[in-house]
Amino acid sequence: MEIGADGAKFWTPATDNEKTPYEGQQFETVEAGIDFYIKYAKEVGFDVRHGTKRQNRAGQVAIKYIMCSREGYKAETKETPNNPNQRKRRRRVSNRVGCKARMGMSKCKSGGYKVHTIELRHTHCLCSEEGRTFLKINRQLDIGHKTFLANCAKANIGPTKAFRLFKEMVGSFTEVGATCIDFCNFRRDLLAYIAEADAQMVIEEMFKRKEDNPHFYFDFDIDEEAQLTRLFWADAESRRNFACFGDVMSFDATYSTNRYKLVFVPFTGVDNHKRCITFAGGLIAKEDIESYEWLLTKFKDAMEYTPRCTITDQDPALKVVIPQTMPTTRHRFCMWHIMTKVGEKVGVTLWHNEDFKKDLNSTVWDDTLTIEEFESKWKTVMKQYNLEEHRWFTQLYEARASWIPAYFHNIPMEGLLRTTSRSESTNSYFGKFINPHCSLVEFMAQYNSAIGEQRHNQLKVIAENEGSYPKTKSPLSIEKHAAKIYTISIFYEIQQEIWEAGFTCHIRDQTKEGEIWKYRIEDTSGKMFEVTQHPASKNIECACNKFNRMGLLCRHVVLVMKAEGYDTIPEKYIVTRWTRSACAHPMYDVPWATKTNNTKTNEATKMANKLWSEFYTCMGLAKGWPDRMDQMLATLQQLKKDLEMEMQETHENGNNKSAFERLIGAHRPGDIQIKPPTVAKNKGSGRRIKSNKEKATEKRHSKKERTCNICDLPGHNSRTCPDKVTPYES
Repeated sequence: MEIGADGAKFWTPATDNEKTPYEGQQFETVEAGIDFYIKYAKEVGFDVRHGTKRQNRAGQVAIKYIMCSREGYKAETKETPNNPNQRKRRRRVSNRVGCKARMGMSKCKSGGYKVHTIELRHTHCLCSEEGRTFLKINRQLDIGHKTFLANCAKANIGPTKAFRLFKEMVGSFTEVGATCIDFCNFRRDLLAYIAEADAQMVIEEMFKRKEDNPHFYFDFDIDEEAQLTRLFWADAESRRNFACFGDVMSFDATYSTNRYKLVFVPFTGVDNHKRCITFAGGLIAKEDIESYEWLLTKFKDAMEYTPRCTITDQDPALKVVIPQTMPTTRHRFCMWHIMTKVGEKVGVTLWHNEDFKKDLNSTVWDDTLTIEEFESKWKTVMKQYNLEEHRWFTQLYEARASWIPAYFHNIPMEGLLRTTSRSESTNSYFGKFINPHCSLVEFMAQYNSAIGEQRHNQLKVIAENEGSYPKTKSPLSIEKHAAKIYTISIFYEIQQEIWEAGFTCHIRDQTKEGEIWKYRIEDTSGKMFEVTQHPASKNIECACNKFNRMGLLCRHVVLVMKAEGYDTIPEKYIVTRWTRSACAHPMYDVPWATKTNNTKTNEATKMANKLWSEFYTCMGLAKGWPDRMDQMLATLQQLKKDLEMEMQETHENGNNKSAFERLIGAHRPGDIQIKPPTVAKNKGSGRRIKSNKEKATEKRHSKKERTCNICDLPGHNSRTCPDKVTPYES
């Protein structure tokens, strides 16, 4: 520190001569001079900011100043005292102290730039070692930070968690190179970069995917103001999944998946391992007849076939649209959504009657009942509990053909989906990857991440089935045959039926009528089932109808096969969709049903992924060996320097724009023809109205407020109770 004649204090940094700028120093470009001064500032501990810049007639920089960030003084703001209408401003401190430290460069006639003025002395003390981490020049996001944040955004990891994760990767907060606020500002800049081009960029990305793979299907719709209102997409793998497992389908709208509150509608099915699988996705602005009609029409165009049965909730629009758009598809209502309202409709007294719940559930949920048996039991329950004139139950009975299992026995695989629980599970799964504040660009990136994980898990299950066979419980040949043809999860269901056939079911009667044999089978519940066998055609049918419902043999048929000496399951009773080779035998004949490698492989992406893998492997191998880590660090620093020089020569940089394009996979278009949608207002976008049952449950489970032991009033205890009688008073 120096003290001038007028008593002013000055601080002159102490650094090596080769790192200190001086008057007359020359640089090839003005950027080289700025970089040198910034490195000097980092070394000694002060922030910099850009000052005056003047250009000549040719547009070249003639004079450039770069100075200490504490130069000048904060401008005074005019505020009216005691003004109630004035908006309150956040109190902010200022570090401006009128520092004169600066460096000025001017253009030389012979080319390059020369330092014509330099002031090294500061009128303030320099930053300490602990505080240098928070200087702006030391906490700028580089290309590594931005790439990491872009990857975190795809995995629905917010900037705050990404900051903590990055800290664990580099070892400490001081090594991060930025603050949590800088990480948060990256997403702010991303949204600002996308802005009005949000919808346009998503559509252009889909056109690019269509170009890479002709089997990728998508379509969109806009309103009269050119705003995106509807979007549907299905890639080649999703369409192939529908061709293999599209006999039954469920779809249910989910909300709060994007900042525009567009309703996300994933179409869900069940694969040969009984796992949820996504056929397609859609976004709609309104849940009306027109929007659902457009969405289902595009689904039908994409798949070229429609499922035998589709299950949804009791949405009024879907009741109209599905029969019109898919006339060959049977529309089924979710049984769970209906039965969960019973308690609210019948009242508290009847709902707590265990006999009533048992009788109603045995009538509604029993898959083995015929239409006549169901109608008889329903009328008995209604009469027994005085519900014959109940309006809600009358409406349910009138719509019984749309939700009662007995009315779907003629549809193959109808028992696979009785509720929208598969859709609820899928919505919950996507909810882990998607947040309600993301843009459409972020939404599509996160959707692709979710689909990628779903398919990875599917491939994992397929690999497990390829190299292993489950253990059998009995010496029966028919069980060994089932272990070879069915997937493991399906085999366990068949194995249970074989086990029950051998130990819990019994043949009580056997008669022959012409060429037909009839067996009466009794199970553990005492219920009798009739099994009919046609020896000539080898047809075996059971009254429980499980094979038609689920595509799997029931225990009653297995018992008859065991008695007749069957060694294997007949070919006609092996449903291909449950076998290990289901994907090789699609149920719909479409060009994309056979898996082909039509997608163009991005070699740069593959190489980048391999580089990351090799880098982390080398880090793991070198950790603990200082010499190896020094060698690895020197190699990477030299490579970084070479890459930076090449980027400067090609006029490329690691700015936010390049990082955003890497995240999005597309450039921001200059001509915006498709505008982002306005914030939609749908039944699920706001606060949901709670039922009386939910309110009562919450009230019952809510914590009771503490009260005084003396007066039983809240707000105080027995020690401070005003009604407390002191010993003196007594």
